[in-house]
Amino acid sequence: SMTESSPPSTAPRRIRSFVRREGRMTDAQRNALAELWPRYGIDPGSEQLDFDALFGRHAPVHLEIGFGMGHSLAQMAAENPDLNYLGIEV
Repeated sequence: SMTESSPPSTAPRRIRSFVRREGRMTDAQRNALAELWPRYGIDPGSEQLDFDALFGRHAPVHLEIGFGMGHSLAQMAAENPDLNYLGIEV
């Protein structure tokens, strides 16, 4: 006999970070964040970002999610100066 199956769920899944990072910054990282955020950071908001205004030029944007310490992101940006790079981290 055939059994009836329920339709796939369309409810949005909860997004979870695989690694909890609270409280794991070193003093040097905390100092760097405090010093560099005003120049390089973007505060989250509800408005769509204007990349041309943000970067001061029109260029394709490469989005890096989970860039860690940023070494590879900085290297990619240095090797591809015609692109704009935006990194998102927890």
